Amino acid sequence: MPSTVPSHAPPPPMPGVLVSHQDAAGLKEQVAELLDRESNRFPGAQPVSFAREHIAELQRQEYFMCEKTDGLRCLLYLHWQDTAAGIQPATFLFDRKNNYYHVQPSLRIPYYKDPTNPEPFLYGTILDGELVHDKYPNEAAPRLNFYIFDALAVDGENLTGKTLDKRLGRFQEFVLKPYHKKLTATPNPDLRPFALKRKETYPAYSIRQMFDGILPNLKHGNDGLIFTCKSTHYEFGTDRHILKWKPPHENTIDFKLRLGEFPLIDPEDGEDGLIPDYDAQPTSIQLLVSHGSNKYEYFADLAVTPQEWETLKSLNQRLDGRIIECYRTLSGHWKFKAEGDGTPRWRDDKKDANHISTVNSVLESIKSPVTEEMLLANEESIKKAVYTIQGRGDKYQPPPPSQHDGERDAKKRKFGETVPNANANGLPH
Repeated sequence: MPSTVPSHAPPPPMPGVLVSHQDAAGLKEQVAELLDRESNRFPGAQPVSFAREHIAELQRQEYFMCEKTDGLRCLLYLHWQDTAAGIQPATFLFDRKNNYYHVQPSLRIPYYKDPTNPEPFLYGTILDGELVHDKYPNEAAPRLNFYIFDALAVDGENLTGKTLDKRLGRFQEFVLKPYHKKLTATPNPDLRPFALKRKETYPAYSIRQMFDGILPNLKHGNDGLIFTCKSTHYEFGTDRHILKWKPPHENTIDFKLRLGEFPLIDPEDGEDGLIPDYDAQPTSIQLLVSHGSNKYEYFADLAVTPQEWETLKSLNQRLDGRIIECYRTLSGHWKFKAEGDGTPRWRDDKKDANHISTVNSVLESIKSPVTEEMLLANEESIKKAVYTIQGRGDKYQPPPPSQHDGERDAKKRKFGETVPNANANGLPH
C-alpha cells in the first residue's frame, strides 16, 4: 500500500452507559411498538455480499451507492425522559447485540414544526448509521461523528414501509435541517456526544468518481461500497436489496475464537504433577462458525506466528469465545485482520459469529470476486439502464472513447485499512 494512504483511527468504542437488562427491556418494547413489530430483537437491516449476478441487478432497479464506512454500526433512538426539570430529551444507541447505551449529553434537536422555539424537541425517532472517528487536519484527536444512512422512524411515524428516497427525504427535512440550523445559530456549538452527519449517497453508476475522488479523501476508514435499492422498503434482518461490495483483500469473516490445549510443564515448586503453561502458544486456535440456535462448529485453524501470539498475550484480555475478524491469504490460511497497532480486529459489537450461510457467501466472493475493474467496466451499462428506468433514456450520452481505455493506476485506490502485509514472494503472511 502506498505511503500516501491516510492513517485512520480505528472504530470507536460504544459511548454512553450500558442500560440494565430490566430497563433495556422497556426500551426494546417501545422500539418494537414504534416500528409495528412483534419482535424485540435488533431491527437493523443486514446486507448481502455483492456477487457477480448483482451487476445485472444494478441494471434492473435503481440503487443508491455510498462508501462502506469502517466504523461501529448502531441505531440511534431519540426518546424522552421525565425529570425534575420537566420532560427532557433522552438519547440511546443500541448495537447488533441489542445492547442499549444511554449517551449524554442528550441530543436536543429542534422540533421541525417550530424550529425557532428552543423548548420543543424531536423524539420518537430511530436512525440507522455508523459511529466513526474522523481525523481532521491539524487536530491531534479524532472527532466522534455519527453518519446516518437510513431512517426507520421520525417523529413517532414508522417509515420502514416507505421507499429509501422517501425515508432519506424525511430524515433530511425533519432531522438534519433543524439540527444544522441550530448549530449554525449557536456560537461554538457543543458537538457532544457526537455530531450528526448524513452519509452521502451517489448514483450506482458513479463508480469511477467514487474510487478516484471520494474514497481517497475520506476522514475515516473505508472497506468497500454499499448499494441500496431506492424503491424497496426497510427490511428487518437480511435485506437482499442491500449489497455489500468489498475489494478482495477486505472479504472477511467474523469467527468465534476457541483456544486449544496448552502444553504442560513441571512447575518445580514442590507441587505434584504437571500444569498448563498459559504463556506458551496453545496446540491450536480454532475458528468456529454459527449454525444457528447457539450451535457452533469448527471451520478452520487461525494461523498465528509466535510474534502474533505474543501480541495476543500482551493484551491481557479474554481471548476464548470472542468474535474475531479474519481474512484468507492467497495460500489458504486464515489470519486475523489487524488494527494499526497490530492487535486483532475484535467484533465485540456482535453477539454471534457469522452464520454458515454468510460464510459460504463470503467464500463465494473470495472464489469469484467482483473486482474494482469489473465494476468500472460495467459503469456505462449501469448508467444507461438507470437513465431508462428514470424515463430519460434519450438523455443518456455515451462517454468519449478515451474514457473506455480501462487503464487505471492502482496507487489511486486508497482504502482506510492497509492490505495485509506481503512477504518476499508477494503473498500475504
